[in-house]
Amino acid sequence: MKRRTFLAGTTAAAAALTLELPATAAPADFAALRAKWAADLTGSAAIDPADPDYAAALGRLDTAVKASLAKLDRTATRKLVFTDQPLTADPSIPNTYVRLEQWATAWSTPGSQYHADPALLADVQAALETMNQLIYNPSTVEFGNWWSWEIGATRPLANIMVLLYDELPAATRERYCAAIDHFVPDPDKMFPPERGPIVSTGANRVDLCQAIIVRSLVTEDEAKLTHARDGLSDTWQYVTSGDGFYRDGSFVQHTWVAYTGTYGHVLLSGIGKLLALLANSPWAVTDPKRQILFDSVAKAYLPVVHDARMMDFVRGRAVSRYNASDHDDGYTAMEAILRLAKGVDPTLAAQWRSAVAGWVQRDTFGNVLSGATIPRVALIKSLQGVTPAPERNGHTLFASMDRSVHRRSGWAYSISIASQRIAYYECGNGENDQGFHSGSGMTYLYDKDNGQYADAFWPTVDRYRLPGTTVDKLPLAPKAGGEWGAARPTTTWVGGATLDGYAAVGQDLQGPVSPMRARKSWFCLDEYVVALGAGISGSSGYAVETVVENRNLHSTGTNPLTVNGMPQVPALGDSAAVAARWAHLDGVAGYVFLNGSPTLQLRRETRTGSWRDINTGGPTTPITRRYLTMWLDHGIDPTAATYAYLVAPGASVARTKQLSQSSGLLILRNTADVQALLSGDLLLVNFWKADRVAELTADSPCSVIRRVRGRELDLAVADPTQRASVITLHLLLPGAKIIRADEGVTVRRTPLGVDVTVDVAGAAGATRRLTVGR
Repeated sequence: MKRRTFLAGTTAAAAALTLELPATAAPADFAALRAKWAADLTGSAAIDPADPDYAAALGRLDTAVKASLAKLDRTATRKLVFTDQPLTADPSIPNTYVRLEQWATAWSTPGSQYHADPALLADVQAALETMNQLIYNPSTVEFGNWWSWEIGATRPLANIMVLLYDELPAATRERYCAAIDHFVPDPDKMFPPERGPIVSTGANRVDLCQAIIVRSLVTEDEAKLTHARDGLSDTWQYVTSGDGFYRDGSFVQHTWVAYTGTYGHVLLSGIGKLLALLANSPWAVTDPKRQILFDSVAKAYLPVVHDARMMDFVRGRAVSRYNASDHDDGYTAMEAILRLAKGVDPTLAAQWRSAVAGWVQRDTFGNVLSGATIPRVALIKSLQGVTPAPERNGHTLFASMDRSVHRRSGWAYSISIASQRIAYYECGNGENDQGFHSGSGMTYLYDKDNGQYADAFWPTVDRYRLPGTTVDKLPLAPKAGGEWGAARPTTTWVGGATLDGYAAVGQDLQGPVSPMRARKSWFCLDEYVVALGAGISGSSGYAVETVVENRNLHSTGTNPLTVNGMPQVPALGDSAAVAARWAHLDGVAGYVFLNGSPTLQLRRETRTGSWRDINTGGPTTPITRRYLTMWLDHGIDPTAATYAYLVAPGASVARTKQLSQSSGLLILRNTADVQALLSGDLLLVNFWKADRVAELTADSPCSVIRRVRGRELDLAVADPTQRASVITLHLLLPGAKIIRADEGVTVRRTPLGVDVTVDVAGAAGATRRLTVGR
């Protein structure tokens, strides 16, 4: 288990940072928290049954209750609660409790047709007793997935007991709490004893602490509440490896997986609820380090949501779930941010609320209130009168989770890469078994097509031709490389440098379960992103391809494709190979090829798949979508193949043609040793080895951006390998003088310029800056 950089994973130190407790808490304190939690579960304080959105939410709740009531086994000798949830199979236990929580919520919610319904109450009480007698009790040994027993069942059961507190005898509540205590004796740990137990981290820790905090309200157990509260502190400390938040905004779960978009927002949502619950009580959280959590909204979450879409490259295996689109996780993040906004500085809260309002306004594919719970409806309606904020320009490089997001007005370009530190992909529990190439430099273009990835992209796309990737066509078995983030390359040069919204990003690519290698760079500028590839080689006996684009045209899209001014592949089923100087896909982008006129392979096709193809829990219903694919074929087992092109999101045909004639770009090097681009006053270089480009000489691998501003010159330097102690650069610039430098950057003047030494030990891939005068 990795150690934390603060508190060292212990709750004892965390306890020292929280409010000293009174000797004895009053029963009224527990009662107040029970009422507060129940109100949060039902949203009852805000309900207006005359409002169509609240009426719809109430209707959905009632419909769900009615549907599950129809599946209730009412036989006197029943061995299960619901006829479709056999208690001998996982995940029937949490599924059963989730349905019972819906019943308890409806019973407790004014406006529901089941509010205070004695028949429903009797059914809930009987079902809870059946579950306790048959399966969920201290004599049962876990089987199947640990999560089902320790998180999936404990949270709804604890919620039910709070909602029905006065309707359950004290002895009954004690028995149900004993069952929770059996499966979660300590929220700081997870897994049954025979498998560990091991220290819980990240979202799992928050979920376990939530279950125990809510359960403690039922028996008024102050010791359990205090211990679980203090256990939260560990989740918002910065980490340097393993699970949790990193200083650059990365969030990792399962040790090797970029997971801001699922586990990350579960953590944010859970903590937000618990901080609000405990506020103004004897158990309020006062750990000053909770500011890290508040800072994470801007550093970790806002950069990976675009127009209500949680970016898929931080959603892990959730991309394979038919009922959890990028919008769904975006909505959950909205809810979590709005909850947390209730407990922060008003200025900061206003910024968050404005960002969320902007997402709601620009969500043209989904609707955050469609399918919303009553509490979510209340949170979204609280945005009325808030001025929506636009998406912000800039670049965010998450060096600690191998992810990069480049933003300009109207679009965002995201890059998913992998290294020894971060997995190509995660599969497990029958989910996402064919996601193996999504870490091979996959790029995502987020633009006005708000449903590009939500509209059945993953079950229908060619999984060997994901946009941006360089892959060989070697057939891979499901789960290639291993489950739960085990599929990782051995390479370390992955990451890059940033400078005021510009970036040089690179990946030393090793094919998953393949001998293929490539050096890939993305130089992220104002109007476009330049993609360079070099050192592309293979020895598997299969062709190697670089995928320029593979765009989902949805079920009826006919977006025209123009190459060199001529229409290409206009009809479904058309393919072509064209010597391309430039290409333009209507409504998407312009593409300019910077190394002559390579042969561009084109295909317009329909593709049919089902969610079951990528997730064993998905439906088998066939889904058909149209795709326009462009790729470069490097041949079978190439040696030292290259590519060079730019992607200009939203560019017109005329602008694309103009860029092909005069882009203002100069590729200085595109080899396996160095990839370098000159664009106006910007020089962007990825040194894969020690080498020289223009006036820069690097003594070791690194990523560098140089910008000229009048008589000043800025340098941004990073160590993407995260293994070096020092990077040394030699800058040919006679008469240079130092104006400013980051800590750890030292400069020695020479007759021909300056020698720059950058201390990168422990920098975790972060960029260091220097400004010199000429």
